[in-house]
Amino acid sequence: MPSLKRFVLPALSLATTACVVASLGAAAPSSAGQTTPAPPTALADGQRAPGTGTAEHPKHSSDGIAGWVAQDLPAGRRKVTIANEVSWDMAPGINFRQWDQIDGRQPVGQIRAQLLTIDINNPANELDLVAPAKVPVRKPVSELAAKAGAVAAVNGDFFDIGDTGAPLGVGKDRELGMRHAPKAGWNNSFYVGADGHPYIGPLPYKGKLKQHPKLKFSNHNSPSIQANGIGVFDKNWGPTQGSSVTAGQKRVREVVVVGGRVRSNKTKVSEGLRIRGKGLVFVARGMATKMLKKVKVGEKATVVESLASSPTMAISGDRPLLTNGSRVVINDVLAHPRTAIGIDADGGKVLILVIDGRQSFSRGYTMVELANMMAALGAENALNLDGGGSSTMVGHTPTGQLAVLNSPSDGHERLVPNGIGVFSRPVS
Repeated sequence: MPSLKRFVLPALSLATTACVVASLGAAAPSSAGQTTPAPPTALADGQRAPGTGTAEHPKHSSDGIAGWVAQDLPAGRRKVTIANEVSWDMAPGINFRQWDQIDGRQPVGQIRAQLLTIDINNPANELDLVAPAKVPVRKPVSELAAKAGAVAAVNGDFFDIGDTGAPLGVGKDRELGMRHAPKAGWNNSFYVGADGHPYIGPLPYKGKLKQHPKLKFSNHNSPSIQANGIGVFDKNWGPTQGSSVTAGQKRVREVVVVGGRVRSNKTKVSEGLRIRGKGLVFVARGMATKMLKKVKVGEKATVVESLASSPTMAISGDRPLLTNGSRVVINDVLAHPRTAIGIDADGGKVLILVIDGRQSFSRGYTMVELANMMAALGAENALNLDGGGSSTMVGHTPTGQLAVLNSPSDGHERLVPNGIGVFSRPVS
């Protein structure tokens, strides 16, 4: 599919609407005509470094680019001016809205926001994972949406941008089932439960080998196997990535399963071994190699796996923004392009927000600003998805054409491993 140009919304007069939103924590509006700021200054001691991806310092975006350092908000008025607001319905119960918000916070005293509001009480409306056939493959969001027949879509999980390209968290498709998941460490997720309701919360993965019940898996199709863990890879992964999935660790063990029986058990990870059909590859790191060594060539090998809450679809982000109406993030320093998904208090509406950033007309949002905005829009629970150059929203224009509706900070769509598709399906 050819790349799509960004749909340029018709410009409305400035100051189309003015409002006071105290909960957003915005400064008094400044004059127009902002210029692109210089790169962010060095972070002071104790400030959070972006892109590290550790438990202490979660990622802000997969690209690891330092965010613009947002200035502290002055005391006093907290007014924001809304300008250039446009909206339309993409389908019954699926609404798109875009607006500029002038708040005076530097660098660049304004942001541009794109919001999808989905009424999931309408039985025609549905959300699902959109992704390429192979987990480590990356595609533009517009291509993923077009192939799946989605009305709209946004980018999804953080991913291993510098190596395998695979997503870090949980991914489950309504029809194709679980595609990737870690036991712990990166499974804060948006998901739809077996009851049809949307939720935000942790989705731990459980996996074991039926013939060796004590042999537990730590990862399914993950870009990196947890330390002293065992990863299982299937046909959705494709060729094995060798030492990429073991963080370069040499003390490993690999078991190849073909036709439900163990074909080989060796102490070296294969490079480029293609997994076909119902074949599986188990790879162990560290102390877990002793457990995997017990699996004998020729014996049966049956994997038993599950996700908590038995979701029909799921996709991960790195951290919740709001939990039961309370803001649970504290970073109000680094401004990035952002993507977030939220659920209202009644559970009947899903809100998907993209904030443009790193551009002269939109600085991006800090985590605190993002959480405050989601709360102001009506979200009770909200999750941060991948940001930075990945932040992309595509959808149907008023004429029904699929287009990029925001302004990705790379100047074009970034290739991503998955996204959230919004569908309007015929109701039988």
